[in-house]
Amino acid sequence: MTNLELYRLLRPAVVKASGVPMVIMAAQNASSPAGSYASIHVRTDIRERGMAFKRKRLLPDGETFEHTIKSQQEVICAVEFYREGAKEYAANLLQADKRDDIIWDLFKAGVSIMETGPVLDLTALQSDQYEERARVDIRLRMEVSNTYEINRIMEVSGMVQSESGSNLQPFDAKA
Repeated sequence: MTNLELYRLLRPAVVKASGVPMVIMAAQNASSPAGSYASIHVRTDIRERGMAFKRKRLLPDGETFEHTIKSQQEVICAVEFYREGAKEYAANLLQADKRDDIIWDLFKAGVSIMETGPVLDLTALQSDQYEERARVDIRLRMEVSNTYEINRIMEVSGMVQSESGSNLQPFDAKA
């Protein structure tokens, strides 16, 4: 799942749970919207949970192996709220993992919310004006799959040598 796909999956959940009127993707180098809004920064932290599963199968050509590695990852996405009501919007997001109208849409996409929070107060002076800000982390669990192919070795040739380096006998090993 790409960062954009994950954002598109989380955006409706953040709108439903928090009630914030506008949600954008973070770090787009664009002007901020007017009024209260939130930004989602996907994958601010990624960790692997447990061991990955590896599956190997021989493809129909008889010479290529396909390897698939599936791992469970714990991914943190940061949601930052800006302007009036930022802390209230952030607090509303804390119980998003309990809402059926949110968790089932995520579950169908292979993502589950493990934890939300805490609410961090990031309120500061911006351009000599007070601007309310807050941040909530959403910890997700998801399965990530990586597939690659390796050619099968069909034949190996070699030479047996004596300790002095003289050739004794050639050999071929076939699969």
